[in-house]
Amino acid sequence: MKKAYLLFLICMMMLPAFPQSDTLSQKKSKKVRNMNLEFTLGYSIIFGDYGKFDKNNSKSGYATNGWLAQLTFDWLGKRDFGLAFQYTYQRNPLLDTANKVNPVNTDTNYRLGPGAWSNNYFMAGPVYHHYFKKVSLDFKILLGVLLASSSNFSMLDPTTKQTVNNTAAGFAYQFSGGIGYRISSHFTFKVNASYLGASPSITKQFHYTIKVEKIDPDGNIYYVDEFQTSESTIKKLVSTLNIGIGVIYKF
Repeated sequence: MKKAYLLFLICMMMLPAFPQSDTLSQKKSKKVRNMNLEFTLGYSIIFGDYGKFDKNNSKSGYATNGWLAQLTFDWLGKRDFGLAFQYTYQRNPLLDTANKVNPVNTDTNYRLGPGAWSNNYFMAGPVYHHYFKKVSLDFKILLGVLLASSSNFSMLDPTTKQTVNNTAAGFAYQFSGGIGYRISSHFTFKVNASYLGASPSITKQFHYTIKVEKIDPDGNIYYVDEFQTSESTIKKLVSTLNIGIGVIYKF
C-alpha cells in the first residue's frame, strides 16, 4: 500500500513537467523565422506606348529593350503567405529615332536622344512562397510608386528659353512569378518572370512677366509688365515584360 502511495506521489510530481515541455517547444517554434532576401537581374522587354516613336502620340516613350535589377525582402507567415517589399532599378535606352525628335516643339537644337529611361520603383504587396522539398515556387502582386528620369519629361522654360529636365512620378505595379532550386539550407537559385507597369507624369507651372503695350488718353504708347503663368503636363506609360535569374537567401 505504501509503495502504491509513493508511486502515486511520483506521478503527480511529474505531471507539471509535461505541459512545461510543450510550452518550451511552442516557444522554440515561435523563434523560427521565415524570411527571404532576394536579388534578381533581368532583361526588360518593352511593350505598348513605352516603345512607340510617334511624335503625334503624346505617350510615346521612344524606349528600347534594356535591363533591370531587383532587391526584395519577403516576410512570410505560417502558411507561406506574407508581405514583400521591393526596390527595382530599370534602365531602357532610347531609340536612335529620338536623336531627331525635339520634345519641346520649338526651334531650339534640343533633342530627346541619345539617352535612356532611368526608373526607380518602390513597391510592396502580398507574396506566396512555398518549398516543395528542394523546389521553390513564388508569386507576388506589388503596388507602389515610380520615379522616372528621362528626356521625355523635359520642358521649355518660357522665361529663360532653356530646356528644364524633370523627374516624373506615378503609380506602379508588378505581377511576378518564379521557380527555384534549393542548393543549400540558406540559398536558392531561381528564374523569374514579371510584368511591370507604371504611369509617370509631371505638371509644372512657370511664372514670368511680359511687356504689354498700352495707349494713354493722349494717344501715347507705353509698356507695362504683366504677370503670366503657364502650365505644362507630360504623361507617359511604362510597360515591360521582364525575364531574369536570381538568388534567394533564406533566414
